[in-house]
Amino acid sequence: MAVITMRTPQALLVACVLSLSGGRLAAAEPTLYDRIGGEPVLGRVVADLIDHAASDPRTGRSFHGSNLPRIKTLVTEQLCELTGGACRYSGDSMREVHAGQRISQGEFFAFTELLQDALRRAGVGLSARNELISRLAPMEREIVERPSAGLGAP
Repeated sequence: MAVITMRTPQALLVACVLSLSGGRLAAAEPTLYDRIGGEPVLGRVVADLIDHAASDPRTGRSFHGSNLPRIKTLVTEQLCELTGGACRYSGDSMREVHAGQRISQGEFFAFTELLQDALRRAGVGLSARNELISRLAPMEREIVERPSAGLGAP
């Protein structure tokens, strides 16, 4: 049996941690970004999503005349940041981006469906898909324009 002498308090602390963990240090839980597959998968998902959303009759009107490559870049940044990746979203707020577009709740749900389809096609598991959707759901109130409740409202 080898005898280990501890010469510093740090060495003693390391020995205690290792003994309590059975000799193994616990690995950090992977982020949603990692579980999705990181930037390569997010990039593919976003490209697929935006291409389908721009051509889908339920969502396409919002993309007419838009700079689709820029949208893809910004959505990829946003999802990367939202899922725990090292990216930082450089675009405007969702309220500013969608102001005046009159996005309906039906359009929002159709876009969400297209996102689920793109995630499924990219091989992202159900748990990660659901977690991403739950993180995106609060954006609905910033994107969807509610009809005004006043008299004479359209």
